[in-house]
Amino acid sequence: MVRDLLQRLLGPPRERARAFIAGLEPRERNLLYVAAGVTVALLLWLAVWEPLAGQLDGLDQKIAAAKRDLGDIERLKVRQEELEAQVENLERRAGDTENAASLFAQLESVTVPIVGRERITAMNPQSRAVGDRFEEESVDMRLDGVPVRELVKLLHEIEDGEPPMEVARAALKRQYKDPTQLDVSLVVARLKPK
Repeated sequence: MVRDLLQRLLGPPRERARAFIAGLEPRERNLLYVAAGVTVALLLWLAVWEPLAGQLDGLDQKIAAAKRDLGDIERLKVRQEELEAQVENLERRAGDTENAASLFAQLESVTVPIVGRERITAMNPQSRAVGDRFEEESVDMRLDGVPVRELVKLLHEIEDGEPPMEVARAALKRQYKDPTQLDVSLVVARLKPK
């Protein structure tokens, strides 16, 4: 049924085309075939090859972007694991300091035997919240006329003491009248659970 319909519709134009081609000279017929071949090749190029090539290029770009994203994700995963380890370490250290003396008292008990009470010009305690679970205790301490050897010993005791403290900031200045003596400003900090 469909075949009969197609033959009825396409039969007369096909016969006219055959008659037209039969009436052409062989050279004209060859030229017509070449033109038809070029037209078909051009249509295949524009309708099939170009879209496929464009899609392949797009897929290549998406694959390259996915590889870059995968590299970024892997770097972020490593960074997340590092940060989680740091948080666990902080929580463990904070748990160790939970029942310890205040940072002010601990720092004073370490500093006085090493540099002497007379060299301590100021000790100002502060605290601030760090996230939801931690609080940072810090002490801003100023020392005048400290020899380098005593300062090194003090810094060692601060960093390696039990429970550990951390020097968050340090500023050193030589004294004008005695270059072997230092004026020191330290900020010592420690995390503790809220």
